[in-house]
Amino acid sequence: MPHCVIEYAKPLKHVISIEALVEATHQALIDSQLFESHAVKTRAHGVEHFRVGEDQDNTFVHIHTAIMPGRTDEQKALLLERVFEAISLITNTVSSVTMEIVDINKQSYIKIIN
Repeated sequence: MPHCVIEYAKPLKHVISIEALVEATHQALIDSQLFESHAVKTRAHGVEHFRVGEDQDNTFVHIHTAIMPGRTDEQKALLLERVFEAISLITNTVSSVTMEIVDINKQSYIKIIN
């Protein structure tokens, strides 16, 4: 934990380095020291069909991070700030960059390690 899913407008793969975006996000999560580094999971998915506002050329990056309960609102806010700082140069041409952190309900989550 955490699970970090980066959604991005698929045309961005020709404009920014998605690999760098994933790496910067992943490293910011590790550097936060809120999680064990081996437990951090980060992945990205390009979204082919999307709209942002009224301009068809608008693009987006949305970072959804699911964590187990126990972190304070202050820790979550600091984590958002650190991730944003880490990706800001990579995403400075993106129309909309949003991030969210959500607590996972332990009763509806299972983890199997083989």
